[in-house]
Amino acid sequence: MVIDIAHQLNVYEYLGKASDPLYIAIGMLQGEESLFVSEIKATVQVNQHGLYEMITKSNHECYSNIEDLYDCVSELLSNNL
Repeated sequence: MVIDIAHQLNVYEYLGKASDPLYIAIGMLQGEESLFVSEIKATVQVNQHGLYEMITKSNHECYSNIEDLYDCVSELLSNNL
């Protein structure tokens, strides 16, 4: 799945992340599914241990919960605008 959300980022700062398509898409990931965020060229997935991963060409980071991953991706997106 590929998601293009950078142009809507500021809207969800007011509506809350539970309304953000990125947050919803990350929350729906299961098993071998992954999500590619084209604006930051990052793949997001859940590994076999239930950890959330963000993988870029230069980094591979793990997060124990969806909120921490979402906050990191959101920050990268806002810095990328």
